[in-house]
Amino acid sequence: MLGTVDAQNDTRKAFTVLCLLNVFAMEIEEHTDSLSIEEPITRLPPDIIEGILLRLPVNSLMRLRQVCKQWWNMVSVPRFIKEHAYHAPKHLLLYLPKLNISASLHPKTAKPCLATIINEKWSPLTWASSHMDPDDHLFASCNGLLCFYKTYTLKISNPATGQCLHLLKPDGILLYDFHYLYSFGFHPITGEYKLVHFLREPQRYKSGQPFHFDTIQVYTLGEDKWRAIRAPIPCCMVHLGVVNVDGVMYWLTEDKGTSCGMAVVSFDLREEMFALIHLPALEVKETASCATIKVAYYMTEIDDKVCVVTMPYQSHAPRWRRNNAELSGRTDIWALESDKWFLKYSIQSPSLSRYVPQPCFIHREKIILQDSESNVWYHDLRGKNVQIEHADGAKLLHLGDNRFYETQSYFYKETLAPLSIYARAAIVRAPPEPLARSVALH
Repeated sequence: MLGTVDAQNDTRKAFTVLCLLNVFAMEIEEHTDSLSIEEPITRLPPDIIEGILLRLPVNSLMRLRQVCKQWWNMVSVPRFIKEHAYHAPKHLLLYLPKLNISASLHPKTAKPCLATIINEKWSPLTWASSHMDPDDHLFASCNGLLCFYKTYTLKISNPATGQCLHLLKPDGILLYDFHYLYSFGFHPITGEYKLVHFLREPQRYKSGQPFHFDTIQVYTLGEDKWRAIRAPIPCCMVHLGVVNVDGVMYWLTEDKGTSCGMAVVSFDLREEMFALIHLPALEVKETASCATIKVAYYMTEIDDKVCVVTMPYQSHAPRWRRNNAELSGRTDIWALESDKWFLKYSIQSPSLSRYVPQPCFIHREKIILQDSESNVWYHDLRGKNVQIEHADGAKLLHLGDNRFYETQSYFYKETLAPLSIYARAAIVRAPPEPLARSVALH
């Protein structure tokens, strides 16, 4: 296993070892007359070279593969790409959409969207936005690929390589369309990426229940059309988060037959089959900070497990309105493992007025929160039962003049996955734009 605690240190060490091995090989070459310039490198054992290359970030591999044909071939095979992605460190990606009229009407002059990477040391890094347009709205992050909703198309981007694809939406899908009606997933066995569109029922657009649907539309990356798949029961609540774990999509739906009135729907990306998963007996107690109880439900992912979040909050917004919930009172997080739910965290925050970005906000036993002044904080989660106070938090960064209640947070890891192999009739490949180096925030 090539796991690493500090990816940056491992990268420097790997690169140094690779250079030293190359120097050693060149010294050997000085004592022979029959070797070409390229041969000292290729004389190194391939398994040693591969083991070192697997520790390097994508931007280094993009340069090093130019050294010789052997390295080019080594980093280009699907097995290496898969192994490299498996060992790549997982980061949190904070994304702030530019939801304004000028961005849609004048995308060339509007300011770009903002994105920040929170690395494994919980340090913020600014992210170059050459792969993002002002009218982009992020709706999924999967295996190093980002999916953006645009006015007329969907864009899939690999920020590490600079490649992106533009995909036509399903026919006729323009009116009453939103970014949270789409999701994107990957199945580890088939190796297929699939886009999913939740096709809403037109009669419910103005009914107060605008997210009900009984059909989804599926597009497999590389094919030339969308396919309609009917759900066995009417579904809803995809605006409360869609989670992709181990080749399965999960989202919440109403279920009047349960005490909490909610259930989880799963959709297997390989078999393309639905299943209904009942929730445990969820309990949200009233606290002094919540005079009138309303329960907010959200889907999230923690440690590669699908989770359901319940929290009380005060709000006059409709239940279907997707805003980041305020962490106030008691928040319970239930995780699904081997078809059974268990309480992973119970968080008490009686005097904290901060908001949870969606859909991923817990990583490496820390929770990330944002206050109404656009400051981003994190708190340690030690143990199952946690009480967090203002004084316990560590400030990460200030996001500037942005709407704090619409900040998104996704998991992200780099990948070498090439998008050019998926360029078919329905997709137009954009010219590659290599991503600039990240810069630490101070």
